[in-house]
Amino acid sequence: MSRTDGQLNELGYYAVTRHPADVRVVLPEARAAEELGLGSCHIGERFTVKDAGVLSGALAGCSTSLGIAPSTNHHTRHPTVTATVGSTMHALTEGRFAMAFGRGMAAYWQAIGLPVVTEARLRDFFGILRRLWAGEMILNHDGPAGKWPLLRHVSGLPDGPPIGLVAVGPKTMELAGEICDFVVLHTFFSDEATTSSVAAVRRGAERAGRDPDSVRIWACLATVPDALSEEDQMRRGVGRLATYLQAYPDVLVSANGWDRATWDRIRQSDLFTDAATAGPIDASASFETLQRIAELIPAEWLASVASGSPQDCAKTIARQYDLGVHSVIMHGASPHELAPVVQAYRANRPTLRRAVAANPGRFA
Repeated sequence: MSRTDGQLNELGYYAVTRHPADVRVVLPEARAAEELGLGSCHIGERFTVKDAGVLSGALAGCSTSLGIAPSTNHHTRHPTVTATVGSTMHALTEGRFAMAFGRGMAAYWQAIGLPVVTEARLRDFFGILRRLWAGEMILNHDGPAGKWPLLRHVSGLPDGPPIGLVAVGPKTMELAGEICDFVVLHTFFSDEATTSSVAAVRRGAERAGRDPDSVRIWACLATVPDALSEEDQMRRGVGRLATYLQAYPDVLVSANGWDRATWDRIRQSDLFTDAATAGPIDASASFETLQRIAELIPAEWLASVASGSPQDCAKTIARQYDLGVHSVIMHGASPHELAPVVQAYRANRPTLRRAVAANPGRFA
């Protein structure tokens, strides 16, 4: 067992989580996070004003200790462009940068003319990235990720940043264990879903002949302290879960083992259908609508949220380590809102199974 003092490298937050996004808050958020001693900032890319590369550069320019980990999609940029973002940030931050990738929604990719993300494409693309960061010139590549006559990236660096996956289902968890340095679990995972996901990551690593404890696992925990207004608490708890149920309900319901008939009743209700057609529920629904949706969602579906007093939130965060993860992202709240929670956590900081680095993809 190990314990580190000072910077809380095991804790992270998400940048710019409010909608509609005011991207300028990324700068004061980062300064507040460093003052609190948080270890890292994570970025969920959206095709609005939340470009992963731009926000990463902003964070690098206004911080000195924060780890930085954007989540993006592998096929929205040319491999050489993605490699360039990674190596530039790796050099700029002196090793505090990691790159995470997600699968996204199949229907959305089809709608905008991009291929659905598959396991084979991710394997191929991650291999390309690592070869480019190693200085290799790749000629006539023709694989699941795409076909390119020439791929070349000369960074002059000895290596590249860690690569991770943002995952929901067990197959993607196993893939992360096989080919990644770190993995971020989805928000609103029950204790059982978290332990099952940890087991799947470790299983994938063992299958690949890797040390099953060599992949850093992040829990992503919706954190809704009671100092927030009643409406904010509702949007960041019920509203955020409802939004995820809009986007990819089947995999989230399956991962948690939630009752399928209950979900069918929710999604077939006029209330949920009307709210979903107006846009992301956490951003577009009225407070009254959210209150009514809350009556439809079983309490156990929200049991994984870190809520209540700062001490209550800190206890929920600490419990994640007992489930097998190495680190926790406090999702949905800004650093200044998290300050009392972090102070309560620091007062009873648990002993970590393994020391972790500020870089979200590395151990200490």
